Amino acid sequence: MKAHFKTMLLMLFVIVQNTVAQDTKRIFNTKEKNAVVSAVKTHLEESYIDLDLSKKMITELDKNLKSNKYNKITSPDEFSKTITEDLQSISKDLHLKVRFEPERIAQEKHVVSEEKQLEMEKRTALQMAEVNYGFEEAKILDGNIGYLNLTQFVDIKYAEETASATMNFLSNTNAIIIDLRSNGGGVPSMMQLLSSYFFDKTPVLLSDFYERKTNTKTQLYSFENVIGKRSINKPLYILTSKNTFSAAEAFAYTLKHLDKATVVGEITKGGANRTKRVNLNDEFTISIPYIQSIHPVTKSNWEGKGVQPTIKTNEKDAFVYAYVDAIEKTFKRNKNTTLNKIGYVFLQDKSVDNAIIVFQENVKLFPNDSNSWDSLGEAYFANQDKKNALKAYKKALELDSTLDSAKSMIQKLESKN
Repeated sequence: MKAHFKTMLLMLFVIVQNTVAQDTKRIFNTKEKNAVVSAVKTHLEESYIDLDLSKKMITELDKNLKSNKYNKITSPDEFSKTITEDLQSISKDLHLKVRFEPERIAQEKHVVSEEKQLEMEKRTALQMAEVNYGFEEAKILDGNIGYLNLTQFVDIKYAEETASATMNFLSNTNAIIIDLRSNGGGVPSMMQLLSSYFFDKTPVLLSDFYERKTNTKTQLYSFENVIGKRSINKPLYILTSKNTFSAAEAFAYTLKHLDKATVVGEITKGGANRTKRVNLNDEFTISIPYIQSIHPVTKSNWEGKGVQPTIKTNEKDAFVYAYVDAIEKTFKRNKNTTLNKIGYVFLQDKSVDNAIIVFQENVKLFPNDSNSWDSLGEAYFANQDKKNALKAYKKALELDSTLDSAKSMIQKLESKN
């Protein structure tokens, strides 16, 4: 019986695959194109978050139809990509996409039993567990600074236990760095949960939401109850890149403008509004932003603009700048010694560029400390920057004429010139 069932599933899969292959190769005629464009226009007019922009996009599509722009396109895939480009050229909305995906639509229409749905749910949970629900790395850095590399925002129905365990692991640190540089987003519930660890139990308004089609408003608050210890007054740093998107941006933007986080890195991708995927027909879908996010402080969001970092730097250097700033803000004593130790950890790990940044910051903070200049000279030398190494060693010797390590390196560098 099981073998027969597997055979039937295999046959169904092959049929669907063959159908998709045939659909991809077939000629896509003008009547079909017009029908897809018409369906796109209907959904834009009904649901897209910005009515004025939807009208402009509809005008653009009409203009392209009249100019026969789409006439030469015979591939459904190419057609969907072209329509997407036309919509995004007006809206600048990276969530707004038309896709050719008959296989996905066919699978959706296939009636699935309750038992099968439960099996699929378990499979999804297992897949999420295999990547630890996006919690890729959590550790305590020198100086008691917590670090979390979070690669996606998974629904808390799967990931609450892991999220809570991670936040509790980091709860006794002096500051926390959450790395979202490779995070493409996910679902709001994880953003809501993680945010809640940085507020007290009194619920705080995180975001308002407005749906134009139904003219309804909803709100998202921090949770009154979380598992374990909160980190209410702890410095929080959120690392971003140009690839940080959607729910990851929501987390950064929300906490930045509620004065709970320092954002370090690059301007993010710029996708703010909630999206749903709708079938246009049996072959095409549209992902359409239909609910607008509105921050309670800015009364706006980051759509098309991205989240602006508090400390702007490139993606590669974001971590070390956040780390140094965290040490500066949380250490009252032995700051010089701690930064020097961190610099040498980077040197030992062959992260010479990071070591140089740490040592440079150390000599800014402690310009009369000979050892800090000596360490900076060592980092420059490791980076084969002999000119700056010599300057640093000379400064170290100027501050301490008995510093033998600086004397030795100056002789070595000058003998090579």
